[in-house]
Amino acid sequence: MAKTLPISGANAVKIILKDKEEFSCTLKNTMELTDEKTYVFDVTYGKYIGTFNFRIRNKEFLAANLNLMTLKKVITMDNDANLIKLCDYVYKTYVKEA
Repeated sequence: MAKTLPISGANAVKIILKDKEEFSCTLKNTMELTDEKTYVFDVTYGKYIGTFNFRIRNKEFLAANLNLMTLKKVITMDNDANLIKLCDYVYKTYVKEA
């Protein structure tokens, strides 16, 4: 059973990373622009649903957003450094070309 995430979003990514078996993604869209790719996913973590997207160039994550509907904020690389670890996990697990 997925752990409860704080409504403020504080440490949400850290909690998800410790409980990855409850986190799942479905690739919804891929957009390519020159040497960058953007991946858009529908995500679930227990009772939480939302979207996750990231932009990558040469295996470096440039931007990312995790938006879970019941949290009060969108989690970005600017407000949660752990988001890069989630990007890496999702890229290696859910992107077939990785």
